Amino acid sequence: MRERLRVCCTQLLWLFLPAGTQAHAAKVICRYRHRSQVVMKIGYLGKQNSFALEMLKRLKSEHSQDEFLTWQPDDKAPSTELEVIIAFGKVDSKEIEAQTKLGLLQMASAGYEEVDVEAATKAGVWVGSAPTTKTGNGESVAEVAVLLMLAASRRLNEELALTHGIAQSPSEKLEVNRALSGKTACIVGLGGIGDLLIERLRGFGMILTGVDNHPEHAPNGVRGYGHDELKVAAAQADYLILAIPGTKANENMIDGTVLTAMKKDAVLVNVARGTLVDEPALLAAVKSGHLFGAGLDVVKDEPVSNGNPLLMEPRIFVTPHIAGSTDLMLDGTAKFLGEVLARYRNGLQSEYIVNEPRKPRVPLRKSPSGEHFSQQISRSTAA
Repeated sequence: MRERLRVCCTQLLWLFLPAGTQAHAAKVICRYRHRSQVVMKIGYLGKQNSFALEMLKRLKSEHSQDEFLTWQPDDKAPSTELEVIIAFGKVDSKEIEAQTKLGLLQMASAGYEEVDVEAATKAGVWVGSAPTTKTGNGESVAEVAVLLMLAASRRLNEELALTHGIAQSPSEKLEVNRALSGKTACIVGLGGIGDLLIERLRGFGMILTGVDNHPEHAPNGVRGYGHDELKVAAAQADYLILAIPGTKANENMIDGTVLTAMKKDAVLVNVARGTLVDEPALLAAVKSGHLFGAGLDVVKDEPVSNGNPLLMEPRIFVTPHIAGSTDLMLDGTAKFLGEVLARYRNGLQSEYIVNEPRKPRVPLRKSPSGEHFSQQISRSTAA
């Protein structure tokens, strides 16, 4: 199929291009053909769940000429000659240093806080992220944030217990729950997920505020606060929603002092990283009645276990880090990673490289801003 396409394109170019340019154009196509047939050795490091397996299946189909190898965290890499590693989760210096030909470490998620970026940079390896706005992750996580807000507001754990006959009958147990309409929601982190969540919460008739490093960039109708004003913003919010990276600097950002500063009967929602929250302090704030409840898609120790004290508190609704596991994110992530691999094959950087190696093992050319990928491929093959 590819050979027929090459022949057809060459013939069309020969017929319609100005005299003197046909030969050069044909060489470009031949050069692209040669590059497209180069076999790359690509590794996937991460859990072998259904999401990952389907994503890999799609990548293998699109890049059938390449060799794909997989391994899970704590296992030994199947090769020391991988050229690209696609990863979910932790990638330490040992993994990076073991690979003698590695040129690109591409995350399959937006977060890269578990990657030793310093070691990668020192080794001359590019590190790329998969932004929430390009993969469907942002929309998926924003939806779960709303789910958790509703679950905590309607005491869903307790209501489900009533439904299944585990607790008292509704007539004996019925309590007044909370509506979102008219309440104030404060989103900590006005990035991709934060902005998408704001779009969804407008439909509930909520008052919206946000905490960010650049509060002046808050969307229209959203009052922005700087990180140094977190407690001020928390004191006025009925819902405090975390959508901020789980960096070392943000560890235990929501500690006892912030929880105490939160409005009485407020709800905390976390769809970011479990490391952001002081969990014993959160549990105490809910048990004491200071907070109405909490909704968490992430906890510090994952996967969440039955012995986790947070699961024992009925007003804390916990889901097992599933916010991004949707068909939308699967489609978007597979498409995004496929394009990253195509760029890399043709000597082009992804737009979402997070480091700058001084001596990269594989030099990559930056693309002009706003240039479409098909144009970039054309430029690289003509170089």
